[in-house]
Amino acid sequence: MGGILRRAAVHQLNHILRAPRLSSGDASRSGGIRAALARYDGERASIRLFVRARHLLAPLERIAAEVPQSGLILDLGCGHGLFTNLIALQSAARQVVGLDPSSAKIAVARRSSKNLPNVRYVLGYLNQLDMSDFNAITILDVLYLLPDGDKLSLLQRCRELIARDGVLLLKTNDTRPAWKYAITRLQERVMTRLGLTLSQGELHFRSSEQNAALLKQAGFDCRVIDVGNWLPYPHRLFIATPSRPAAARGVTEP
Repeated sequence: MGGILRRAAVHQLNHILRAPRLSSGDASRSGGIRAALARYDGERASIRLFVRARHLLAPLERIAAEVPQSGLILDLGCGHGLFTNLIALQSAARQVVGLDPSSAKIAVARRSSKNLPNVRYVLGYLNQLDMSDFNAITILDVLYLLPDGDKLSLLQRCRELIARDGVLLLKTNDTRPAWKYAITRLQERVMTRLGLTLSQGELHFRSSEQNAALLKQAGFDCRVIDVGNWLPYPHRLFIATPSRPAAARGVTEP
């Protein structure tokens, strides 16, 4: 089994390396993700490879389609800023804040978003953020790095910071089917060991049902969408909104 998973990981890396590099001109004409990727053309090869891999291996455009077209947006755990740039480029009416605890990644993100007036970055953690009333909060592939108690605390803090009619978009990987989960776990173990992803050492993947339960406990109602594609990853997107009190839903307490 280990040999199969290693071959799958090598196949994905080869696919990334064979992908043609986009020129700034091509990116400008295509818009969207191509324009976002072109903002890293001046970075070293390892950064360009990393953001291209992020694009190819995660359904960023599908997730971006669920982001409100206007308002204050928080991209929590923004990393190098690829998704931040994507949603900012898609709509000038979005004011996008990227938050990440890695100073190295925030430095890259800030360079990539140069001259984008609707983007700003904050170095730090969510409990240090002095902003609130977000129309949307996006969390892409972050939760698996946190133990359950920290997961819940993070989601509860999001509930405090989000607008009453806001939306939380949570992208995770499911633990089913087992073969896709095994590939995902192997890949993330490699990423954390190489230092490409900040981690406390353990990976804390949870099933869709477990993540939905955490969201409910944090004060959100949610629905989950399978956003997987032909790639061997069990991508799931939770679209969560603040839970309404029973009285507001027309429910009479017994």
